[in-house]
Amino acid sequence: MLLFFINVMKPLNIGLIWANPYSSNLGVSALSYSTLYLLENISKAKNIKFTYTILASSGPKNDTLNLLDYTIEIKNSPWDYNGSLKSFTKLAILGWDKIYTLSMFDLIFDIGYGDSFADIYGIKRFRKINGSKWILRLLRKKTVLLPQTIGPFSSKEAKKDGTTSIKKMHLVLTRDKQSYDYVQKLLPGKKVYELIDVAFFMPYKKCLKETLKTKIGVNISGLLWNGGYTGDNQFHLKTDYRSLTQKTLNYFLSDEKNEVYLIGHVLGKNQEIPDDDWKALIQLKELYPKAIVAPIFTNPIEAKSFISGMDFFTGARMHACIAAYSTEVPVYPLAYSRKFNGLFGNTLSYNHYGDLVNLETDTVFNDMHAAFQKRLQLKNEIKNTLATYVCQKKSELINLMSNVIKDLRPKQLVEQVVQHKQGTLNITQPTIN
Repeated sequence: MLLFFINVMKPLNIGLIWANPYSSNLGVSALSYSTLYLLENISKAKNIKFTYTILASSGPKNDTLNLLDYTIEIKNSPWDYNGSLKSFTKLAILGWDKIYTLSMFDLIFDIGYGDSFADIYGIKRFRKINGSKWILRLLRKKTVLLPQTIGPFSSKEAKKDGTTSIKKMHLVLTRDKQSYDYVQKLLPGKKVYELIDVAFFMPYKKCLKETLKTKIGVNISGLLWNGGYTGDNQFHLKTDYRSLTQKTLNYFLSDEKNEVYLIGHVLGKNQEIPDDDWKALIQLKELYPKAIVAPIFTNPIEAKSFISGMDFFTGARMHACIAAYSTEVPVYPLAYSRKFNGLFGNTLSYNHYGDLVNLETDTVFNDMHAAFQKRLQLKNEIKNTLATYVCQKKSELINLMSNVIKDLRPKQLVEQVVQHKQGTLNITQPTIN
């Protein structure tokens, strides 16, 4: 009898949570597309096969996503646990299929919808986002917090439970200096990294519009147009967002050399969602018939490609502004939370943005007007930062994620014991854990 061994590698079973690729909020779907694109780059570079499951996704059980350079197969799994005792009881009694799915993952990447690991949107959303972290800890799953805004935790409950979750994470990555500093203050001994938003990795096709006019993209936020989810100036803005929007459109449309596009980034399509940009776009189109309404994009790559064709861009949707910045379009973000200030002001050292919380309407408008007048300067500044700081941070992120994956490989080694006797092969495949 002859015995010999063949070592092969199983695919790594990757879970991605809180980044729904089918979300009507293209910022959320951008996180999913970008993370998958990043992971596929690592997969090809390291010659490691990944299988992907998107948790808390609204898509079909099995699907294929086109990432321009790659076409990948994914699985989608809903997430019903919202942090309450009732939903936990339901999961414990009826959700064994979901628990089994979770138990099979080699690694979980948690991106928290980019900015929802906080209680800025209310304690219910925090409980849902944090609840998954608690469940995964019970299952002893290795979890990485992908670059995101962390905090603020304003309530005692959020601060206590959020701090515990951060402490138990295998790896904590932030996308801005404010979040980095915040985690350092909460947990001085916890290793945390300041990196960059994963949307900087998302591919696009440069949109070239054949026109001699200056193309200006104005991203309208239905969330701010409606006064937040509560309708009563939820984010305590000093700036009157509706007034600022109308002043902006009056200014740009008064010059016939400009071509103004109204661009949405949360598009409900046939769904009723409270922060839909589309309804606000239609209202503004009636008031400003010369403005051009951008199409309803089917995915974030389409949106980024369209925005890449602008000569100037302003808006209050975070990932619409990242789409502009990452494609070298001069952009004037409108900040309604510290996620903007942290990324653009602190991390990117890009001081051309309007702080809607602390500044009056006319102050923001005048600053935006000044940014437009020096847009070529802004473009050069962006181009330089992308080539230096952003490039460096992207490399750091790839290395950190690659190292986490590399550490998992010994557990994925499959040893094939091959027995050869009188022309008969018997193969067994015990997994080394």
